[in-house]
Amino acid sequence: MKRLLVLPFIFFLTMQGYSQEARRLTLAQAEGEFLQRNFRLLAERYRVNAAEALVEQAKKWDNPTLSGTLGFGSLDKVQPFHIGGGGQLEGEVEQIIQMAGKRNKQVQLARWNAAASAAAFSELMRTLRLELRSSYYQLYFLQESEKTLRDQLANLQRILEAYRSADASGSVAHADVIRLQALQVGIANDYSDLRQQEMEASLRLQLLVGSREPVTPVADPDVLQRYKMGAYNLQSLTDTAFANRPDLMVAGHQLEAAKMNQRLQKALAVPDLHLGAAYDRKGSYIDNFIGLKVGVDLPLWNRNQGNIRASAQEVKAQAAEVDLQQLTIAAEVAHALDKIQFLEKGTEWPDLKSFNAEYTQLIEQVAANFRKGNISLLQFIDYFNSYSEHILHANKFLSDRVLAYEELNYTTGTQLFNHQ
Repeated sequence: MKRLLVLPFIFFLTMQGYSQEARRLTLAQAEGEFLQRNFRLLAERYRVNAAEALVEQAKKWDNPTLSGTLGFGSLDKVQPFHIGGGGQLEGEVEQIIQMAGKRNKQVQLARWNAAASAAAFSELMRTLRLELRSSYYQLYFLQESEKTLRDQLANLQRILEAYRSADASGSVAHADVIRLQALQVGIANDYSDLRQQEMEASLRLQLLVGSREPVTPVADPDVLQRYKMGAYNLQSLTDTAFANRPDLMVAGHQLEAAKMNQRLQKALAVPDLHLGAAYDRKGSYIDNFIGLKVGVDLPLWNRNQGNIRASAQEVKAQAAEVDLQQLTIAAEVAHALDKIQFLEKGTEWPDLKSFNAEYTQLIEQVAANFRKGNISLLQFIDYFNSYSEHILHANKFLSDRVLAYEELNYTTGTQLFNHQ
């Protein structure tokens, strides 16, 4: 039994060593590495570069076409490649001239697609930044809770060792030792659950910053008090979101691209002009004939009707996407603001910093008085359990509060509370 009870302490001492080996990063440092090393951001940045390259490609003219006929003599006398004196040589060069501004519309369409790609990059960055900050602060508060539970376990271990010695001499009841061991197992189990959550948050943070080693946050505790609503209200926050949300920009750019594509499809129904020159050495009515070639496509069967109708429907679909995105943004901002207002006003929490310090001092006095025999075992267990639960609840509340403000940053597409 004693051997089994030692295992949780081996576990948390191992994890303590693990934390000490982690790289310590401030939020600013973590975001700096995130911008440089996050592979999803890098991949999306390459896609933006690819879309910009397509704009340059759309500006290029169609290449001219060169064709020729090399003389092979006649059926009576085959003379391969007979193009010299008395032989035949025919050549043509042709250039397509796009009509109805097709080329300009293609360039504009490529530009709108590039703008949508750039906005998609910003949207990905917005999403990953929220994930980064959420993992960062979750890990920070989990580590704060872990420190308290680790100290509790160490303190409880010292008390339990003293009780085991007293139990061996018969000066305390063996049942009291069993109760203390049960308390130890309960807190160690809470610690184990907490540590697993911490490792998961640490892994998420490590992957987001692209680090080969685990990372641990270095946050200023006073930063929590700097998250304040100030003069922001629902209307101003919604207007800010409409002006800055990248996902709305993506929808808007895609709508403009759909409109431009509709104009392009209509232009594609207009025939293109073919201009060229021809040379014929011996096959025309005179030797060394040269001529101007002019051609035009005849829109008899295909006037691009299907693509025109499809592009018109796509414009309507993208317009509906913009309306949906605006509705979604307004609802998300209102939800984020309601969450902050609930946490700030509905809970009526005391000053946790001073309260935690006072509570910690109290539990130290309780442990000292218990060792002296001034309080009962049941009182000691009650104080210990309530203190453990308070620390976990308090840090969860502080974490929820910070993340609520970060969610409002996310929903508005700006850094309203950029405290690093």
